Amino acid sequence: MNIQRRAFTLIEMLITAAIIGVMAGLAVDMFGGSRYEQVDAGVRLLEADLGYARSVALSTPADPVLLRIAVNGGSYHLAHASAPDTALTGPNGPLRTTFGSGKAEVAAGVVITSSASRDITFGPFGGVMDPVPTVYVSNTDGPERARVVLDPFTGDLTVTYQSH
Repeated sequence: MNIQRRAFTLIEMLITAAIIGVMAGLAVDMFGGSRYEQVDAGVRLLEADLGYARSVALSTPADPVLLRIAVNGGSYHLAHASAPDTALTGPNGPLRTTFGSGKAEVAAGVVITSSASRDITFGPFGGVMDPVPTVYVSNTDGPERARVVLDPFTGDLTVTYQSH
């Protein structure tokens, strides 16, 4: 009687190990790096909205445009300086961003704070009016944050990522 044992070949074992390694790498990327990605998403949203606020300020020089940060830092909106509590209306509704919902869903857990004031105001030439703030975009449950510095003359941003 001839009994043959079946076993896995070395090639099959290596392919299985490679598949498990790739899946583990994807899992680490999905869960481990998400806080940095959330902060980065918050920075990109803020950057886009500041650029829009600057362009609206250039087109309406008689009434400066501001980005007003909520007291809790979890949201902000764009408004004219003459009505700072009323969000401007864009093609898709009020220009209001709340981290963790809608277009800012990917930035859940992000808050922004400002060194000077809750308002970042753009004047008629696109520059930032006094006081010129330094804005921090940070994650509520981790050390990841970004420092956003605005140029007072051009309104351009410089972003530095850091752990505090």
